[in-house]
Amino acid sequence: MTAALAAITAAGIVLPHVLRLQRVAPVTAIVLWLSSLALRGLASLLAVISLLFFFPGTELFVALTHWCAHVAPPGIRSDLAVEGHGLAALALYVPGIVLAASLISSCVVTVRDARAAGHLVAQHAVGLGPRRSLIVGGSDVLFAAAGLIHPRIVVSAGALASLDDDELAAGLNHEAGHIARRHRFVMLLAVGLRAVGRTVPGSGRGVRELAFHLERDADRWALRQQNDRVALASVICKAATSDGARPPALVGLGDTDVRERLGQVLNRGSGTTRRAGAAFNALATAMVVCTLLVATVVPAAAVSGAADDAHRGHHRHHCQH
Repeated sequence: MTAALAAITAAGIVLPHVLRLQRVAPVTAIVLWLSSLALRGLASLLAVISLLFFFPGTELFVALTHWCAHVAPPGIRSDLAVEGHGLAALALYVPGIVLAASLISSCVVTVRDARAAGHLVAQHAVGLGPRRSLIVGGSDVLFAAAGLIHPRIVVSAGALASLDDDELAAGLNHEAGHIARRHRFVMLLAVGLRAVGRTVPGSGRGVRELAFHLERDADRWALRQQNDRVALASVICKAATSDGARPPALVGLGDTDVRERLGQVLNRGSGTTRRAGAAFNALATAMVVCTLLVATVVPAAAVSGAADDAHRGHHRHHCQH
């Protein structure tokens, strides 16, 4: 059972990396990458639980820690006995501490970036723009969605001055798509999962790919509001060529894989076939089921391990005094 669960988890983690998801429906690709990140985090948690509660009861742990060293600290006449079991028991907490530190660090960085974005908007806001957007100063073409609980569309004065009406509407629709589809919460979850599953290779790429598909989803939402593909492609290009610096939390319209997005915006027939789309949807559903299955194992393993640890007898000391 354990081997099968580990194989399912490993397959779910690797699967999005080996599939070509650039032209798959954005929602399907988002589910696949988010599930992969979730499985990374769950695998890391299971590894920490196994080290804390199950590994100490194995013969390998006993064999590795069945030693004792006598150390003579300077200034102390008697030797100090150092037991392998005691040191190993302390060392088992290190992975969990590292995992917690990674999550806390990620939360701190996220809060810092969000505050930087808020300060940037507050300092440079010059008034209200179209559709109750906030206008910020600057000659660059900037569209972004700022805020978590009450998000607002941010548009630069340079965008208002250099874009025509269709391009401006397309840019606003794109950012409105991010807000309407609640992409900010998806990205926040992805960043937290990356922090927990950082030890599993590929977590950084998973977040980058997820961000790309969120942009694709916002592009499609914008096209459903107004079917001017050329205007949307134009504003993506102009936003991508702007050089203005901004905090990481203030992601612009043209920040992610512009060339691929332009190809999809301008080409109506760039998606997958209906049969391939159905297959990818079924795969995404299976990934969600696998993720939920593994998620039920984590608390069960923690409870079981805690119960075993409470009933486990104390390890006898090997040092001879």
